[in-house]
Amino acid sequence: MLDFNFSFSAEADSRQVYDLIIIGGGPAGLSAGLYAARYKLKTLMIEKAPVAGGQLTATEWVENYPGFPEPVLGKKLAEDMETQAKFFGLEIVHEDVQSVDLVSSVKEIRTGFNTWKARTVLIATGSSPRRLGVKGEQEFSGRGVSYCATCDGPFYPDKTVAVVGAGN
Repeated sequence: MLDFNFSFSAEADSRQVYDLIIIGGGPAGLSAGLYAARYKLKTLMIEKAPVAGGQLTATEWVENYPGFPEPVLGKKLAEDMETQAKFFGLEIVHEDVQSVDLVSSVKEIRTGFNTWKARTVLIATGSSPRRLGVKGEQEFSGRGVSYCATCDGPFYPDKTVAVVGAGN
């Protein structure tokens, strides 16, 4: 269980210890980073991918995001979310987390390059679709092949479709 304690510890050097480290840079991680940074918490987000945004970066059009009456490119939405979070002070590093120690009052997150410390850790690693590996799947992803039946099903009225439960 994660410890969401925002109290300050006398044993921690505030120049080296973050108030919050977020592991994962998808929409949830970026939203958490935005709000934490707005509250003036010293916040670091660690994202293993070269860009933040998670599955948004691979989504052609997003048509169901609150506040956007017109479709928006997933990559553009992710970029805007990152820009907004950074504006308020979110720090982002692109490193792969190797281990996490949540036992002490100051948590330690180890990547292949650094050891990061924080009073609180938020794990927002998201998910990824389980691909079937069938012919045409990759080429038609986002153009007929979907990984969200409830999101994209309405686009195929009166069409023959296949719904495969892959455990996502």
